[in-house]
Formats: sequence, C-alpha cells, structure tokens
Amino acid sequence: MDTITKIIFIGTAEFGVPVLEALINNKKNILQVVTQPDRPRGRGKKILPPPIKKAVVDRKVTIFQPENINEINFVKKLEALEPDIILVVAYGQILSEKILNIPKVGCINIHGSLLPEYRGAAPINWVIINGEKETGITFICMNSKVDDGDIIARFKVDILPNETFGELSERLSNLSAKTINKVLNDFQNKKLSPIPQNRKIATYTRKMNKKDGEINWKEKSKKIYNRIRGTIPTPGAYTYYKGKKIKITQSSWISGDENQSLSHAAFPGVIVAIEKDGLLVSTGDSGLIKIIKLIPAGAKEMSAGQFVNGYKIKIENTLGE
Repeated sequence: MDTITKIIFIGTAEFGVPVLEALINNKKNILQVVTQPDRPRGRGKKILPPPIKKAVVDRKVTIFQPENINEINFVKKLEALEPDIILVVAYGQILSEKILNIPKVGCINIHGSLLPEYRGAAPINWVIINGEKETGITFICMNSKVDDGDIIARFKVDILPNETFGELSERLSNLSAKTINKVLNDFQNKKLSPIPQNRKIATYTRKMNKKDGEINWKEKSKKIYNRIRGTIPTPGAYTYYKGKKIKITQSSWISGDENQSLSHAAFPGVIVAIEKDGLLVSTGDSGLIKIIKLIPAGAKEMSAGQFVNGYKIKIENTLGE
C-alpha cells in the first residue's frame, strides 16, 4: 500500500524539473530540495538560480543550496531530516559515503541511459551522436562509484530518426516524471528487487564540451547529422564561414540514395545547392546536410533564406573555413 515518504530531492538541471513536480504533486510525499547555488550565467553573467530552484521557489518546499554538499555541517543537516529516500537527478556533485548511508530506504539515482551502457555525464548527447536506435532511463541504488549501483527499474524508448538532444532529453525527463512515484512506492514496499549491473558490458561517456559541436565536413553525412542532432541545443553544433562561427540550430539529412548528382564532385563543406528552405552542403560521402536554421556570429537565429540574402551566399561557397 502507499505510504507517506520523506524524500530529499537532490538535483540542478532542467532534466529533473518534471520529476520534482511529480513528487510535489503526490500528496503522500514530504519533500526537501537540495540544489546548486545561484551562479552567473549568459553573456551578461547575471546571477541566476538553477532550474530546480526556479521550479519550486513559489512552492511550500524547503530549499538548500550548499556550495559543497559533502561539507560536514551540511551532512549533519541532512541526517537531522531523517529521510526515507534521497533521490538524485542531474545534480552535478558526487555524494559522499556518509550521505549515501543517511536514508532509511536508500539513495536512488535516475540516469538517462539503459545502464550499464552509457554511464557518465552526457549519455543523452552521446547516444544520438553515436547513432544508437534506442535508449531510456534507469533507476539505480547509488553506491560510491558513478552510475554503478544495482538496477531497480529500466524503461526503454526508441530514438526518433530526427530527434535532437534537447527533444530526447525532454522526452526522457517526462518519462522519469511519469514513472517516479510508482517506482519509489514499489521499491519502498519491496515490490522491486535491485539487480546488479553487468559491469563487463559497461560503457562510459565523458562530459560534453564546446569543441564537440564542431562539424568536420569530411566525415560521412549521417555521422555529421548525428553530431548536429546530438549537440542541439547544447553544447551547440557549429561550422565556420569566412572564418566566423555559424551555429546550426536546425538541419536535415539527405542520403546518398536520395541525392543522385549534387555532391559527387564537390569537396566536403561546399554549398552545392540553395533551396527555398535550406542550404545543401556536401560531405565526405554522397549524402548531403541541409541547413535550415542557423545563427551567424553576433546575430540572431535566422532561416537559411535570410542567411543567403543577408550574407550574399552563393553556390560553391565553402563552410568550415
């Protein structure tokens, strides 16, 4: 049966917001929230709260924002709350053994991949960049190693052919929110038995950096397209035109089978056609990338047509230089 559950939610990023809202809306939960401190963001470096704080600032929820969650006085504060469950979703700091041992039921993490594959900091970006066909979310009992704990539950989804990192992240976040209350309730009532991960097949992802969004037009067209999809909106897919950065915000892929002639003789990165809705760019194979929307350096997002008109783009101009 359902029970009243004292939960400490620990998270920072937008990914955790729907999950937190689902927990708040379940009247059988008593919640406290831990998130990162307000920090400078954007070009103006204005001090802004993290997404998790913004989501609950007007709700009747206690918010803690320690600089270091493992600082001894803050650990004592968490101990005094006597939680049943600590739930961690995209927080950004590693929890100490002392914190992992606090809750009566356990520390649970929601990870955005089908563990043991794609452990690490940026699984949703990398599954798209690597051309995977499916992914999902995994609930684990946390231990002292990153993403290594026993599996409580996994939920699979197909990755859609044109889905971006932002779109897939939102879908997995909403799936987490949809399943969170039942998973926690079933786990607390011992209806779910944790299963050890098969560490022999574990794979790892590193944190994304801005350089990961740079397009190498000499690569095969599908690989380029996956990189663009996997870095929209962050860290951002980009190339260069006349030495200035251009951020690509929407594109599509034209396979070699669909393209009968345009790119065969073109050097990678050359604009081979200008259509009403996009620029067609040659790649390292017979496929093409159609750039539909982009942000030139120092400008706002615009359509490919606006870019062509404003920057006097012509066929045989080259990107990536």
